[in-house]
Amino acid sequence: MPTPEQDQHFLEAAIPELKDYLLSDILFWPLGAKQPRLTIGGLLLAQRRLRAQQLGEQLHPKIATLREKWRAAWERKAAKELNARLDLWMNYLNDYRSNPENHAINYRHEVRWRVMLELLLTDISADLVELTTFDELLKRKLVPDKFIWNANLENQFSQDQYWFLYGFLPG
Repeated sequence: MPTPEQDQHFLEAAIPELKDYLLSDILFWPLGAKQPRLTIGGLLLAQRRLRAQQLGEQLHPKIATLREKWRAAWERKAAKELNARLDLWMNYLNDYRSNPENHAINYRHEVRWRVMLELLLTDISADLVELTTFDELLKRKLVPDKFIWNANLENQFSQDQYWFLYGFLPG
């Protein structure tokens, strides 16, 4: 998981590029050396992690302004990313289903795809039958437990909405 400093640098690099990214056809926008590629889901997740630690406060209004100014482009890009993240999440769960012993250990890392899906769904209205199906599978397998990411992030990911961050998959 990125450090708060890495998340802050990511957002600082993303803000000047955001308009061009939103108006482009590119889903995974390069930001330069040592930076992850810009996506709406990645941006929202980094922003949420910083908010959990009360960091990056000067960046949030800038993102909100760009989001509102380019709302239609933001929603189009989020919808496109939703499909890509859904594929990644379904691939992981299918791999887990076929070989739990080898893939359960990766859940803590791979669940970020599901978190991004949840964040993206707040921006667009979509009825994802596949996600509902895979959530039902996950609910049957998930062993309830404490929050699986760093405890300092828990205040931004309620158990009601982000139930998949409160458990683990058996191997």
